[in-house]
Amino acid sequence: MEGLTYKAKLAIIKILLEILHADGIVNDSEVEYIDEVIKSFNLDENYQSDVDSLITLEALSAIRELSVDQKDKVAKMMGKMIVIDKDINYNEVKLYNTFCKSCDIGKDFNMDDYPEFSLSGPFVNSEDFMDVF
Repeated sequence: MEGLTYKAKLAIIKILLEILHADGIVNDSEVEYIDEVIKSFNLDENYQSDVDSLITLEALSAIRELSVDQKDKVAKMMGKMIVIDKDINYNEVKLYNTFCKSCDIGKDFNMDDYPEFSLSGPFVNSEDFMDVF
């Protein structure tokens, strides 16, 4: 993504990591994707400590300040992080929708786009399922 500040790049990494860890399972494909994103941002070696010290609310605030086009790209990145392991986890979707709402991104995760993927988490409880959407 073009035109991102250092803080915006850190913020995107932070929220992607939040989604990566939301299901308690770190998959190789998720690690490869986050590494790909980090590499595309051309960050120096000190970025990790800056990401670690960034709280999620600060990250969301930085993303909220992005342009609509940049926010749409962030939403796509979050969506890719959810499905990269071929499993759609309830906690990941909940975070995606919460992050989008917090950042004024007019998107919800659409599970219907991925009928071939497995579902994990409390999706089996229809009340919990409806809370996600």
